[in-house]
Amino acid sequence: MIVGNELAMQIRVNLSIQIPNDSSSLLPVHADTWSGDSPFEVVAWIPLVDCYKTKTMFILPPKKTLELHENFKNKSGANSQTLFKHIEKDLTWLNVDYGQIVIFNQSLPHGNIINTENETRWSMNCRFKGIFTPYKDKKLGEFFEPITLKPISKLGMDYSLPKLKI
Repeated sequence: MIVGNELAMQIRVNLSIQIPNDSSSLLPVHADTWSGDSPFEVVAWIPLVDCYKTKTMFILPPKKTLELHENFKNKSGANSQTLFKHIEKDLTWLNVDYGQIVIFNQSLPHGNIINTENETRWSMNCRFKGIFTPYKDKKLGEFFEPITLKPISKLGMDYSLPKLKI
């Protein structure tokens, strides 16, 4: 319903481990599209534990993202920390229980901070997109693989014009 009925899925699912008080596993505020990912993708974020407070991720809601993009030059600053400070009050911190998943538009700024809870955060993430949408840097067969092609799409993708005798 979100990206179409002929899907491509990320070939390798990412595993993220964020142990308490570890700064090496941080993902500063970013939108995947800012570094060349296709805006036609969604991310499925799958926590393997309850995620809350600093043991979760944050995301900037769509309306606030549009406001940010309109004034990005003035708010982005020299680094991600400057940007984070400009948007921190508008961020949504996700409370996600084990067994739930979050599907989000990777064009929305998101990230995490140091996990100061007493438990490690384990999560996986995987990207999905419509098979016939633009790919940007992550190509079909390299980063994505088809998972729900219809028969006519398979035929069309394999089709080549007949050779003429010259």
